[in-house]
Amino acid sequence: MFSVGTSLRLPVPIGRVWRLLVDIERYGDWHPTLRFTDHPGDEERLDYVYSPRGPRGPELSAEGRITGLDWLSGFSWRTGMRGLLVIEESYRLEKLGQGVEVTHRLDCRGFFSWLGYPFLRRACSVFLRRSNAALESHFRRTTVQSRYARPSGRRA
Repeated sequence: MFSVGTSLRLPVPIGRVWRLLVDIERYGDWHPTLRFTDHPGDEERLDYVYSPRGPRGPELSAEGRITGLDWLSGFSWRTGMRGLLVIEESYRLEKLGQGVEVTHRLDCRGFFSWLGYPFLRRACSVFLRRSNAALESHFRRTTVQSRYARPSGRRA
């Protein structure tokens, strides 16, 4: 078993970050490699689709389960095959003055986490960097758009 984690600070309210992270149906709008769909009637189960090369590349899909949902502080899910490779991804949020610190972590366990340790650890680090860059970019883009957007119903 091994873990890889990173953290970043975002100058946006914790509620905005929380809403984005728990809206699993819209992950594909901001995340470069992940998409989720939920199962009606089972709020803990979801389908996890990973596209390492983005929308033009091959896709790996698996069923996953939401393992943690702590209001405004954490969100996590797990996917994989027990004994072979199980990956748990988590986000922890901490309010910092006018912004939020986001800790993003991947925990890998199972036979292939040990066997493929050097490759998997490097791949997980790249995945975390790309995810964090996409999260920062999303908030930078939406903050600028909303700051300069014309108010609806009024003319300047």
